[in-house]
Amino acid sequence: MPRPTDHSLPIRKATITKLLATPAITAIVGQRVHGMRVLSSPEWPFIRYGAPSASPFEASGMGGSDIDITLHAFARGPDESNCAELAEAIVDALSDDTLPLAEGLGLVSLDWTGTQIIPDGEESTDYHAIIRFSVVTTAE
Repeated sequence: MPRPTDHSLPIRKATITKLLATPAITAIVGQRVHGMRVLSSPEWPFIRYGAPSASPFEASGMGGSDIDITLHAFARGPDESNCAELAEAIVDALSDDTLPLAEGLGLVSLDWTGTQIIPDGEESTDYHAIIRFSVVTTAE
């Protein structure tokens, strides 16, 4: 019987690959989709993959991961509209329940759980969207 396994690293890679392959995303941010580390003064707009939280997944002979992922989208504008459009593009890109997973991994579910948009600094025209997803994977 397969054991629970931490798939957070392959999910990060697959998520970034999927976003970079999505024309609606690259039309806004180009290739500026980063892992957890971003340069100190990145070019805006951009996306950063946040720290995942993984826990074991087990069901009927399957083992894998239940992973909460957070994507951070940063955009500027007179209001939050540009950031909201980028957040919506991210949700749309990941809502088809497909990721380019490495061989041997299966995707049970990929669910959007919420978005919050906040100002990124006091009295700023910079905005930060926090987009959360729940991902369940199995080892095939």
